[in-house]
Amino acid sequence: MTPYLSKSLLNNYRQCPRRLWLEMQDRAARKQGLPPLAQAVYSAETLRRFVDGHVIGRIAKACWPDGIDIEAQSWVQDEKTGERRRDLSYAQRLTQMSLAHRKPLFETTFSHRNLLIMADVMRPLGPRQGDGWQMIEVKSSTEPKDYHLTDLATQAWAAEQCGVSITRVALLLVNKGFELQTEGDYTQLLGLHDDPELQAQVREAQAQMPATLRGAAQTLALRHEPLQHQPGEHCTTPFECPYQAHCTGNPTQNSQASPADPTAPVPIRLYNDRGQARARQLLQADHTDLRQVPAQTIAQVWNGHNETHQINRRLAQAVRNGQPVIDAPGVRQALATYTWPVQHLDFETISFTAPVWPGTRSGEQIPFQYSVHFQVANGLVQAHGEFLDTSGQDPRRALAEKLVQDLRPDSTILAWNASFERQVIQSLAEQFADLAPALMRLHAQIKDLLPVVRLHYAHPAMVHRPGGMFSIKTVLPLLMPRLNHNQLEGVQNGTEAQLAYLRVAAPEAVRREEGYTEAQREREIRNLLLYCKMDTAAMVSILFVF
Repeated sequence: MTPYLSKSLLNNYRQCPRRLWLEMQDRAARKQGLPPLAQAVYSAETLRRFVDGHVIGRIAKACWPDGIDIEAQSWVQDEKTGERRRDLSYAQRLTQMSLAHRKPLFETTFSHRNLLIMADVMRPLGPRQGDGWQMIEVKSSTEPKDYHLTDLATQAWAAEQCGVSITRVALLLVNKGFELQTEGDYTQLLGLHDDPELQAQVREAQAQMPATLRGAAQTLALRHEPLQHQPGEHCTTPFECPYQAHCTGNPTQNSQASPADPTAPVPIRLYNDRGQARARQLLQADHTDLRQVPAQTIAQVWNGHNETHQINRRLAQAVRNGQPVIDAPGVRQALATYTWPVQHLDFETISFTAPVWPGTRSGEQIPFQYSVHFQVANGLVQAHGEFLDTSGQDPRRALAEKLVQDLRPDSTILAWNASFERQVIQSLAEQFADLAPALMRLHAQIKDLLPVVRLHYAHPAMVHRPGGMFSIKTVLPLLMPRLNHNQLEGVQNGTEAQLAYLRVAAPEAVRREEGYTEAQREREIRNLLLYCKMDTAAMVSILFVF
């Protein structure tokens, strides 16, 4: 039996046929109770995006209060297992019956051949708009993206193949800069985009649907994994592929280990190489191992005097010699500008597509946690301070008050990629006029440790790291092998911290309904504190080594 394809599966095929093949093999194995050929690993960022999408979907339905929700009416209870599931056959029949009511419809369900789609919104149009229906795709973005067009094309094409007249299409997107005035009032959050250019682009994409379906079907008919589709930039565009670990051979996406085989070629990967232009230049000259590229060749490719060129010459030197490179005089010169004790600061923030607290904007970074380590000139830690709000209320005021109590305005405040910490403090100062003078005094003391490391240190293992070469999660275990964010339980990156915060700060009634125990909450609070503390402790360790 040929499996159904969906809008999401077709987008996976467009991103990479191998991803589609692996996902369908994974599904088939689960149905049979067998281990998958490749284990899908969804990042915390992907899970957070799913959460945002569900929230925006609920708000979109409120735009049409008289609408008919096909999904809500098509759930049935399995007589054998007692579990609730969607009856997709009934959903299709209900869709056809509901079309006659000429009301807005949510999650209309159509199938054509091996394609099954559920459309976000369908709105009936009057004679002046060409009668028929408008197909609306709801997205938690502020601007149209390429995959939005193919999503709309897939939905509209399938509905038309089932005899429905789709005379217009639209995207329902988030209005950039929306500020919540009254709790729960999202009437101005979403805006309809249905300009003539969008109509033409979607129609053009619809014309490609038969070829896309044929290509996807041919991929699924393959008996063996299509290995000709190798890892590349498409692995993270438009979304992160959950099978990257399988395709690259890395045990986990966050692995800090270098390749097990020391004889394996070192990839031609360089820092801030936009579009991999210079890497391609080296590959076209038959260089396949960065260790074997002569210093003279690197000097010719990276022959400028700006920071990127200097960093790459140092990085290539580290790879070529198999040893870290440290510019000790440069480090000492940078450290000489600090006022001690140095205060290492790190914020954790969260943003909401649909703002939660009045006075906050869509996409605004709201700080809910910080950690600060105080380090004296001999490298030892003098003290540690921290803040974490779990009340579920707007955390900014309490955090700002504690921050001005904890930090000294006469000592250097160090951050990693300090523009972020500066922006957080600037925003707090703009929000709270009475605290602004004290906050801006702290703002003036902030310095950035990241460029100090980036300009004066390189390690040969950096080119193997799946994330940023100079992220703190990359640099820390290279300088201090026994310290690694992967050792932490539950929270190992910023997006995981956001998801944990959503759980611990949820109302008690919600936690109880979800079966989230107080013991689980206390454990996640501890994990959040340890994660944020790890970031500032990492800066302490890096400074101590330097």
